[in-house]
Formats: sequence, C-alpha cells, structure tokens
Amino acid sequence: MDVSVIIVNYNVEHFLSQCLLSVRAGVAVLEQAGYAAEVFVVDNNSVDGSCAMVRRQFPEVHLIDSKENLGFSKGNNLAIRQSKGRWVLLLNPDTIIQEDTLLKCLEYADARPRLGGLGVPMVDGAGRYLPESKRGIPTPSAAFWKISGLYRLAPRSARLNRYYMGNLSKDESQPIEILSGAFMWMRASALDEVGLLDEQYFMYGEDIDLSWRLMKGGYENHYFAGTSIVHYKGESTKKGSLNYVLVFYRAMQIFARTHFSGRGGRAMQWVIQLAIYLRAALAIASRVSKSVALPAVEWLLSWAGLVFFLQQYGAWQHIRYDWDMALPATGAYAFVWLAAVKLQGGYDQPWRWNAVAKGIVIGTIVLLATYGLLPESLRFSRAIFLFGAGFVPGVIAGVRAIFTRFGGSAGESTPKRLYISGPADLMPMQDLIRTHDVLEPVAFGDVYALSIHPSSIDASDNGVQWLGGIDSLSDAIRVHQFNEVIMSGREVSAGQMIRAMSLVSNKHVRFRIAWTDDGQIVGAGGPERG
Repeated sequence: MDVSVIIVNYNVEHFLSQCLLSVRAGVAVLEQAGYAAEVFVVDNNSVDGSCAMVRRQFPEVHLIDSKENLGFSKGNNLAIRQSKGRWVLLLNPDTIIQEDTLLKCLEYADARPRLGGLGVPMVDGAGRYLPESKRGIPTPSAAFWKISGLYRLAPRSARLNRYYMGNLSKDESQPIEILSGAFMWMRASALDEVGLLDEQYFMYGEDIDLSWRLMKGGYENHYFAGTSIVHYKGESTKKGSLNYVLVFYRAMQIFARTHFSGRGGRAMQWVIQLAIYLRAALAIASRVSKSVALPAVEWLLSWAGLVFFLQQYGAWQHIRYDWDMALPATGAYAFVWLAAVKLQGGYDQPWRWNAVAKGIVIGTIVLLATYGLLPESLRFSRAIFLFGAGFVPGVIAGVRAIFTRFGGSAGESTPKRLYISGPADLMPMQDLIRTHDVLEPVAFGDVYALSIHPSSIDASDNGVQWLGGIDSLSDAIRVHQFNEVIMSGREVSAGQMIRAMSLVSNKHVRFRIAWTDDGQIVGAGGPERG
C-alpha cells in the first residue's frame, strides 16, 4: 500500500461528500499510475447523516464510526494505527483536492529520502491564498507577532512574519518547518520513530507539535508548490475572532510546556499572554470603531445639511434664529432619525433599505408628534422635518455607497452570476440555484456562461450568452462585473475549479459549486441544500 488518506469528520456531511469525490478521482489517477491507496473516514459521532452517506455513496472507504467526539488528534491516530500505506495523508473534510494531487505528492515525496512531511498551497472558497499553507516554528517572538496580529505590518518580513514564513515565495517548492493539519502528508516510517499526534491537543496545535518532532527526528518538511487544494474553512476564516485566539493560546501553552523547558517555557507563556491581551484590546477597539464610524459620519453630514437648510430657510422667510439653540436642536433632530434607523435594524449587516425607510418614517413621526411640546425657542419650522425626511435617507445612501466602493461591507445586492459548465448541466444548475435562492433578489435577463468545452458552444442557445472558455474567467469578471460564479460539480473537474478560483482571488466574487445530481450547493459560507 502506497498512500493512506485519513479524514476526521464531525457534522459536515456535504463538505465530506465533495471531499471524498475529489479523493476518489485522485485515487483513480494513482491506480492508473500503478500505485495503491486506501481511504479512511473517522466520524466523531456526527448527527447529520455523515456515516450513512459514506456507507451509501463511498463503499470503498474504511469508515470508523466513533460513538464519541474524539477530537482531531485521537481520531487521526485511530486510523493511522490501522493504515498500511507508506505515506499517510491527514486531510480535512472541508477540502477539495485536484485529480493529480495525490500522484504529484507521491512522486515528489518518493524522490526525497529524508522528507518527513509535506504540505501544499491552499486557497479558501473565494480563491484567496491561505498563509497557513507554510509556517515556521512558533518561537516566543513568532507567537507574539502572530497572536497579536502585528505581523500584518510587514507580511513579507522574515522576522515579524516568521510564523507564516512570509519571506518565502508561495509559488516555489522548498523546505519549511510547520505543516498544516488540513493537508498533512507524512512518511509512515517517520511516524513510527517520532510518534503519532499528541493527544493532549483536542483542536489546533497538534500539527505544529508533530511537524517539529519530525524535524527534531532528522527529517525535512517541505512545501510543495506543484499542486494546490481548496480549504473552505481555513484558519483565515477564524483568525480574526477572539475565540480562535484563546483556543490557539491554549494550544501554544501545551506546546510551550512540552518543548520549551525552564526559562524558555516561562518566557514563551509570558509572551503569549501579553499577545492575548494586546489582541483582545485591538479586537475590542476595532469592533467599537466599526460600529461607531458609520453612524457618526451619517450624523455629522445630516446635521450639517439641516443647519444649511435652516440658514437658507431663515434667509428666505426673513427669520433670525438663535443659533445657540438651533445648532444643538438640529443635531438632536438628526440623532432622532438615525436612532430610529438603528432601532429598526438599519445598521445590521447586510444593510436593508426597508429598515432604513421604516426608521426615517418613525423618526419623522416622533419629531412631528413632539414638536408642539417643545419650547418656543426650539420650534423653528415643520419644514425642517419635511426636508430632513428626504435629506437624511439621501445622506445614508450616499455614505454607504462610498463606504461600499472603498472596501466596506455592502448591503443587499442582486447577484450577477456567471455559470461555468457544459451545455448539458447548465439548465439543471439554474433550476437548482433558483430553488435554493428563492428568497434572494433575482436579476432578470440573459444567462452568462463559460464553457468547459468551447468547441461545443451553440451560439443559438436561447437566452444564454456563452462568453468563451473557462480560461476567459478573469477577463469575463473584469468586463462584466460578475459577483458570483457558479461551477458545475458534475462537469468541471476539481483541478479546473481550483485553478479558476486561484486566478480570480477577488474578495467581491463569491464562488459556489452546484452538484445537480444530489441537489447540493457548496460555497465559501458552508454547505447548502437545494
């Protein structure tokens, strides 16, 4: 047996299904080249039907149905002890590998007798490169820069970004130090020497620990750039949360106790503790600034507009206002409108314009209802309320348009979709998307598509604009401003998917894979059901 693929699963049935489909294709390529492989799935007591799905759709897989959640380390070790391959691949269930990934990794690894472990470039569900594809040993300083988030100040620095080895090219195969547990290819005989995953770790840190033990055992760990995979829920989706930082901190504490003795261990724990406090402070500050910045700008502009209107209205009506009273009063008016918008959910993501409209109406009613109760010095004119009811929504729309244009979060938007498929699967894909996205805004008009078989395009297809082949993806997105790409899971190979996502890597483009055979849609946000 040459390769043993091991996947630990916990309640991600749909992700696991797509992962196993890609592994099945990879094993077929291996076998065509004369190699043998086996696949294990360790299910950690899932309740979503994962085990039944594996038994039904993948009878060739060795299923270990655990009746408790063993965690990552224990689950993998359970299968490693039963495996027979010369090489062991630990693979996350939320990954998709290319058809030739297993063969390329095997050939690369077999050519290097001192190779202990191997990792590959990973991209997330939007095609963005995941920096955890290559990492360095988390020394006290590296751990501090990483946990605090300050490594982003110099992402290519060998010192500040040692954790992600930012000084190394992501496009070149080369020795690294730490492998990612999402795709961790290892020599079985090396594991016999250095031991399996440390079961002190439940989640996070076990890959760091084992990678370092491989190096201490005299083996090399390599980053192999000859292939790449998709990792939907990579570390980059969690690293911004304080909860992730705390989990990672606990893992680093275990690592420090195990590998740094005496003064070194105490120093590392002190540094990590300091980084935790710094990261928490930055997270709180960021959250507060994001929640306050937008309404503050909208309030200031609304206030300025009300003041300008009152000045012009007073000049027209020959009224002299007491500006010591008028300035704070107009500021209060603007505050009432925006507070009403806030209470109606007008600042929740995604922005909903019906909530903004409700807030403006309620704010106007409140102001008009209380107008007669105000002192004479604060009753300027009901005209200001009529003006404000139209002006404040205009301010909100303008500010949010600018905010979205320069990288902020957008409100509700209509998907402009591009399909990648062959002619046979295009109509079923559209039906599946319509069924699933029944509550989303719909764009009517022509259907845009790229073909995986450009020579088979029928220009007379009614309502379908075939824009060319899959190689034209980047140009099609740039010219037509598509914000969603739907790929056929039945007709687009895993390799084509990964290459397409890697080429685009645009944060404004959402990628999804439609599997019309079983009504599943998989995207960066998680599995969906049609």
